[in-house]
Amino acid sequence: MSPTSHHRRSILGAALALPAALTVGGLATAAPAAAAPGGVEAGEWTDLVLEPGITATAGATPQVRLVTIAGTTFLQARGQVTGSFTADTKIATLPPALARPTWYVRATAPRNNSQGINACRFEINPAGSVTVYGGNTGNPVTWVQFDSVQTIWR
Repeated sequence: MSPTSHHRRSILGAALALPAALTVGGLATAAPAAAAPGGVEAGEWTDLVLEPGITATAGATPQVRLVTIAGTTFLQARGQVTGSFTADTKIATLPPALARPTWYVRATAPRNNSQGINACRFEINPAGSVTVYGGNTGNPVTWVQFDSVQTIWR
């Protein structure tokens, strides 16, 4: 064994040998972090305006809202749509009351697992169009679930 390897093992062994009371005690007495300036502001959930032929899954109406945390605004989405998307497909438009993004907003969303592909791209353009990317005739997207979509808005 090389002297360097032995030295590294000694340091690791010493670090792991610290009494649990020393490491846990510091955590138990640590002061909680201060709240972020400005706090959290969450907007109301609003329904996406679905394109003709796009169907909301029962009990999972596609909705979006804006959440601002410490001055940064995020988009959250929820719900699910079904269809047979054999190409990149515009599925909805943002509700008229929701401000439009200043640039493209993109996230990954779960989709039906087909040929080992189980995610697609969810995108909102500056005009407010919501598009799902990744379907093709050999591997159509038959449903997309939005609950994991959370991305920076502006």
